[in-house]
Amino acid sequence: MISLGLLFIFLLFAGLMFLRKFPALLALPAMAISIGLLSQVSPTYLLNHIVAGGSIKLAPVYVAVFMGAMMGRVLLQTGIAESIIKKAAEFGGEKPLWVSFGLLFVTALLFTTLQGLGAIITVGSLVLPVMMSLGVPRKMAGTLFLLAYATGFVFNPILFTLYRELLQLPPGTALPREVTQFATILIGLMSILLVGYGFWAAKRSGEILYMTVPQPLPSQRKDIPTLALLTPLIPLILYFGFLAAGYSIDFIATFLVGSLYGILTTQWRNLSSLLTSSAIKGLEDGAPAALLMMGIGMLLNALQLPQIKSALEPLMLALPWESAWFFVAFFGLLSPLALYRGPLNIFGIGIGLFSILFGAAVLPPLALLAAVMCIVQVQNVGDPTNTHNVWVANFVGVRVEDFTRSTLLPMMLFCLLGLCLAAYLFFMP
Repeated sequence: MISLGLLFIFLLFAGLMFLRKFPALLALPAMAISIGLLSQVSPTYLLNHIVAGGSIKLAPVYVAVFMGAMMGRVLLQTGIAESIIKKAAEFGGEKPLWVSFGLLFVTALLFTTLQGLGAIITVGSLVLPVMMSLGVPRKMAGTLFLLAYATGFVFNPILFTLYRELLQLPPGTALPREVTQFATILIGLMSILLVGYGFWAAKRSGEILYMTVPQPLPSQRKDIPTLALLTPLIPLILYFGFLAAGYSIDFIATFLVGSLYGILTTQWRNLSSLLTSSAIKGLEDGAPAALLMMGIGMLLNALQLPQIKSALEPLMLALPWESAWFFVAFFGLLSPLALYRGPLNIFGIGIGLFSILFGAAVLPPLALLAAVMCIVQVQNVGDPTNTHNVWVANFVGVRVEDFTRSTLLPMMLFCLLGLCLAAYLFFMP
């Protein structure tokens, strides 16, 4: 009975999100409350444990979101991000495609640190007009930008913080080195996919490879010191530097250091005002993601109720997880279910499936986490419900579903290849 009720709840809210009748920000808490009612918990338990307790369950994640958004605002307000993009355009050579690759490389680099719709709008407003002015078709420019964003986001500390929560690591414990190594492999695969797609799309576009490049418009900002251009790398340098020395440092601290570094190397006289305004605007940029994390926490607590686990675990355990081929086929062929906040979307109702799988220990934790990392990329690039997909589509003047159609097959192949590597590295028969 509970299993059928859960299925109905999932299908109901998935359908509402698919039809855009109910946003994910509200759907996830509503699902958590519905599951609590289905389990017949007391009203006090529902309010205290699922709603209140769930809303703070992922607090480290959304605090990192706010700090990352603050650093992103520092990069934007000091002109560091604009300067990096301008220099990429200047050094890209005379071929539009090579200039585009330079801009896309910088985009990927920036989104190892940046996050949020505000950062997408700012970087996209700089990069996309340059690419389109070079003759890059609108749909191609938008698709390449989304691929570059997703490439950098593989290493975004926000995801790393979420992965720590999924593995249920104690506070202060560093992620296993294998996670970083696998993320490095995924960045390599995404980079190959980005370049390969760029050449393929350029060849289909005719003369784009042979066009000359107009000189980029001069920036209205004064020159940014060379040392300041390293700012996007500061969080990663600190994190991996401490990790190599045998210590663990939280990304929240690295974002704060990065913000201070960016201001001190550009406008140190305005330290207090810039840091304050960046923090306030960062809260605004990070609010949608934080609210989504609160809903995910509520859903996690609801799905960990004994009644729910006892109903679902037998279904999960009945699947042949001992087969590496099944592992690859299940997550690879079903990876499109990450779209529309579907049952494999870690930022949607998929958090329920993955929380059950992690709790039931049907797979090695690192293998399951690797599957999450691969599927997240399918969602990052092609989900029409992503706010960044919607903004990019509106900016370049195409339908948001066009990005899904043009990227779904390549991203599924990427996911399958990543899962094959995960099976080889982590899977234990």
